[in-house]
Amino acid sequence: MSRYDEIRTELLDILQGLGTEATSLYGVGVPMVGKGFGEHEIVNALIALDQEKLIELLPGNQVRVLPGQSRQMKDRP
Repeated sequence: MSRYDEIRTELLDILQGLGTEATSLYGVGVPMVGKGFGEHEIVNALIALDQEKLIELLPGNQVRVLPGQSRQMKDRP
């Protein structure tokens, strides 16, 4: 598994538990950094997920899982 795939998998696991309410990126970033991932790696993965329309990056350093996307996240590699 590539480093990007590791980051994406861990990030998706965290995001799936958030529901569709907006939450602070701090709540996503802290556990990811705690698992040894760098800030730039995390941001790149978040941007990719935003472009895939799985999440929405919001003003004020917030993120939310788009409605109906939680299930699709589980199905993606």
